[in-house]
Amino acid sequence: MAKADGAKNFEFKILSEWGGYNSARDKTNIAENLMVSGSQNIYKKLSGTLAVREGQQRRGDANSTESPCSSEYVWNTSWGATYTLVISNSRLYAVIDDTWYTLLASLTKTRYVFDKWWNNTLKKDVCLFVNGTDDMFKWGGGFGLISSTTVNTIVLDRTIVASVLPAASGTVVVNGTTYTYTGSSGSTLTGVTPNPTGEANGSGVLETVTTHTNTPATDFLSDFIKVINNQAYVGSYTSRLCYISKNTDYTNYTVPTPRAPGDPELLTLDATLKGIGVRQGKAHIGYGSSSWAVVSFNDITVGSTLTQQTVVSPKPVALGQAPYAHEFIDNVGDNIIYLGQDQQVRSFGDFNNLFTSGYPSLSQEIATELAEETFTNGSLRCIGEYLYVVSPNSGKVYLRQERTSVDFNGNIVAERLWHSPFIWNLTHVDDLNGTVIGFSNANPQIYNLWDTGQWYDDSPSDEALPYSCVLALGYRTNNRRQGLQLFDKMFTEGYITEGSPLNFSINYDYQGSKNVVSGVINSIAQPTTLFSGESPASLGDSSLGDESLGDSEEENSISKFKNISSLPDVNCFEFQPIFSSDEANARWEILAVGTNADKSDLQNANFIINKI
Repeated sequence: MAKADGAKNFEFKILSEWGGYNSARDKTNIAENLMVSGSQNIYKKLSGTLAVREGQQRRGDANSTESPCSSEYVWNTSWGATYTLVISNSRLYAVIDDTWYTLLASLTKTRYVFDKWWNNTLKKDVCLFVNGTDDMFKWGGGFGLISSTTVNTIVLDRTIVASVLPAASGTVVVNGTTYTYTGSSGSTLTGVTPNPTGEANGSGVLETVTTHTNTPATDFLSDFIKVINNQAYVGSYTSRLCYISKNTDYTNYTVPTPRAPGDPELLTLDATLKGIGVRQGKAHIGYGSSSWAVVSFNDITVGSTLTQQTVVSPKPVALGQAPYAHEFIDNVGDNIIYLGQDQQVRSFGDFNNLFTSGYPSLSQEIATELAEETFTNGSLRCIGEYLYVVSPNSGKVYLRQERTSVDFNGNIVAERLWHSPFIWNLTHVDDLNGTVIGFSNANPQIYNLWDTGQWYDDSPSDEALPYSCVLALGYRTNNRRQGLQLFDKMFTEGYITEGSPLNFSINYDYQGSKNVVSGVINSIAQPTTLFSGESPASLGDSSLGDESLGDSEEENSISKFKNISSLPDVNCFEFQPIFSSDEANARWEILAVGTNADKSDLQNANFIINKI
């Protein structure tokens, strides 16, 4: 039997200050307040608790088609509308107000890269994109809803097209059918062929996509595009060339002699390109396995002619530290954040203790986990405090957060941590008008990821899907690695909704080699002691991502709980507490955990001692 006083004494043995997630360090030789490998769908809230993530909330109608969202772009247009472009199901969709409209069909490519370019003649921007062929594509964003039709006219809802009037003549696509029109008057398209009267009122009418063949060059397979200072930089994974367009014509790549500011340019690097980022207003081109190049321009006057010189400054890094792919390059402030070919997250920027630019790793805590991951068709995105690294293959999203504040002395302080991987099953993460959204790796679906107010994932079949939440903590040794410890009680404190399942298990010695004890902290059949419940905080009382917006429904109220679980007598060197749930509507947070562990006087540890 455990000692009576030991069974009651939890003093100095309760953890209530939590860190983040670390899967690289040995889990038996790490701070006991950290999450370790095995954890998933758990993050550290601003309140300091370790909590299950909220559920994914589908935007728009359900679609069970088995086809991932392989590419995406959230286009915040110059006229105030927001269009989300998605490649899925062999189609290019424009998602407008959560309705999916087909722009192109019967696609043979699944990977597209987009960016916007300012048309100074039309005084609006257009969307450019490439797909690994020698063509470039443009969509002007023209959109409306059918108000009425005749045999040769389409009348559009004026409120929809007020900012983007149709061209004098051209083509539009409605429900997959292309219509040609020869004139327009206000919001009415005239001379429409074929007969559009079969299209229902309220159907979406979209300007068709323009294809520019052999642009920027014949047989140049354009894999990615980046618009910088209104010049389109176009690169290929199979070429050392980088084409730069004229700043007033994205189709003009003919380099004049001499070059004036804003003229086209052609760069030849020392290896094939990997992606393009922007820092300090300059193009930063990743190439080969160990290089970046910074592109800058010097304006000089020769005689009376203003010309421009191009300067390409190589920035070598270690082998394997060049960018993984274009979709894995983003910015935090003026620093480039990217996934290297060594599958580590790095920052390209200036740092206080360096006299030159540095490329430090931001992912040491999860280095081995990232190195074993498959990131094909994935992406990296920085939104607000979060950095998201997406692996469609495993379904995991790795999240790094940097919380910056000012202390009482006016000093900037920051908490930088990785959260446990979220099983979100996405290809990309993006921002849509201030809402973080994710694109499914299985269906043509988009999901809200934070502030959903639900603890289940929406599914294409409208079924509430549970997700497994696991909080695995570092092993505890009671500061006595060479000797046994004894305990028979575990204390847990946190927050939970009534009926939410919360289970625990404890591995005694590494990976439960001596024993594993499991039990229930809370369930409908076996409830724990709950204190007064409270509704989630509304906006303004808690940071985004920590609470739902304005959600005060009683069924989502969360209560404080304190629980002591009785265990069989345990003699072990080290033990690991694990908390878990795998049912829909499981909402819980862990505030404190402890045992009544003490030095064991009942059994001595046995070692094999080699005598010399």
